Parts: sequence; structure tokens; C-alpha cells
Amino acid sequence: MRWGIAGYGDIVTRRALPALRALGEEPAVLWGRDPHRAARVAERYAVPRSGADPQALFSDVDAVYVATPVAAHVPLARAVLDAGLPVLVEKPLAGGLASGAALDTAGPCAGVAYYRRLAPAVRRLRAELADWTPERVEVRFRCAFAPGPGDPMRWRTDPAVSGGGVLCDAGSHRIDLLLHLFGRPYEMTARLGGRFPRGAERRADLTLRWRSGLRAHCLVEWSEGPPIDRLELTGAGRTVTLDPLDAGRLTGLAETPLLLPPAANPHQPLFADFAGAVARGGAPVCPVAEARLVDEVIVAAERSEVAEGAPVHLGA
Repeated sequence: MRWGIAGYGDIVTRRALPALRALGEEPAVLWGRDPHRAARVAERYAVPRSGADPQALFSDVDAVYVATPVAAHVPLARAVLDAGLPVLVEKPLAGGLASGAALDTAGPCAGVAYYRRLAPAVRRLRAELADWTPERVEVRFRCAFAPGPGDPMRWRTDPAVSGGGVLCDAGSHRIDLLLHLFGRPYEMTARLGGRFPRGAERRADLTLRWRSGLRAHCLVEWSEGPPIDRLELTGAGRTVTLDPLDAGRLTGLAETPLLLPPAANPHQPLFADFAGAVARGGAPVCPVAEARLVDEVIVAAERSEVAEGAPVHLGA
């Protein structure tokens, strides 16, 4: 397929373009609000066309990948779908901006880049849950992130652009895994703190509850200290752990740990899955409708914080 690409940041140059080329897909046009930067990146990475006119994304392409700051995700994706083209949007769909309802599920294939759903260890864990319902889940994430005024990642600290802070950024992937594994929770509480000057939170502490009795505690933060990225499930005398999450090391399912490493470039199986969904007329691994549930949790977390940690019903 020929691809239009909206965005020219690190995720495009380091992951998306190499993934597409490894799959034999064709990056045909690169779009960005700064036409000079778009042209420089396109030339450097051998993308034949570039520009700042959104119509360039719809010209002589078969699908579009949207990897802009979050505030532009839904408007661009809506325009792509209105042009009759499939669209794959970076995560989160809209985060705390809560604009994802503008994308209906009818029409061309539309998905969101929650690529951890495709990780072999996650698939193995999901299969295990067909016969086992844990009672508790612990999600813990920590990494350093403190961009200065001149840092190109500074936009992530402005919720009007990024849709939120650490919960929207790193947390959205982990919330999506919980929803993918267990479905929609019925209730949650949250406390958010350590705000950047423009309002994005550095720390999010959430508890989600399911009617099965399952409770998940999630603590995600941008802070100093050793990096942490851990998923632990406990119940019926068992403890199953993915630690670190992206290493594919599963303990608790066998006498020795299972090593199921993900792809070196996780966007390669993501694009392969999406291209396959387009070809067969099916659904991608994370359809827009499911990605909206992550946004609902992010919005509910802000509501709970405003209410000093009071429970918020999620409609399940």
C-alpha cells in the first residue's frame, strides 16, 4: 500500500518509516504544519512528496498514518475517513481532550496504535485468562521526563496539545492492556499530581474495579529513580508477572520463566496487522471504538481528581 504520513517526529523516523519499508509498504507523502521541516525530513528519509496542505495526505495514497501531537489526531483522522481512506492513529486517540466521539466506526478501517496488544507475551497472558480470573492487578511505571523550555518534547507537558500528562502518554498503553485483558471496568478512583506549569500531571495513581471483583491499581509517574515497568496479576494462589513489560519475560505460568520477546520494532507488527485488516475488510487489533475506552478512563481520572479522589462510574 501507499501511505500518507502525518507527522515528522521521532516515532515516524525511528519506527514508522523503517517498519513500513521492512514490510514492503510505500511511504508516499509526508505531511506537517511546517513545510520546510516536512521537506527536510522527507528528503532525508527518501519520502518522495511532502507538504503542509492536508490534501496532500489524500492524494494517490491507500491509507494514512497520523502521528501528530494528540490535539490534531481526531481532526486529521476525521478528514482521512471523510476522504474514504483507512487511517491508523497514534495513541492515545484523544486522551483527556475527549474528542474521539467524532470518529464513528462505520466506513473505512480505523485503528489506534496500541501495539502492545500484539506482543507475544500479552497474547499468551490473554489466552491464560480464558481459564483464570485474578483478583488483583498491580501496574507500576516510572521513568525520568522533565523537558526544558527548548526541548522538542515540551508539548507533552501542555494538556491542550497532548491531551494530558503521564497518564495520557505512558499510562494510556497500560490502561489499554487492562481493558484488552479484562474489558471495561465499572468504577475508578484517581489522584493526579506533580503538575507541569501548563497543567500536565507527572504522577497518576488509579484504582479500577470490575464487577467480577477484580481490582487493578496503577501508579504511573515521570520522576527520578530507577525505571520501573511492571504488570503483576494475583489470584487463586497464583502470581503472574511481566517485568519489565516490554521484555516479554512471563513468570508464574510455568516452572521457569517464559521468554516471549516482542518485535525489535513494535510498529512493524502493528502496520502488518493494519494492512491485513484493510486487505481483508476486517478490524485492526485496536479499533477506534476500543481506543475510546482508554480516553474515557483518562477523562474519568481528571473528574475523580477534581472530586478529591471520589469514585467515578464508567458505565459498565
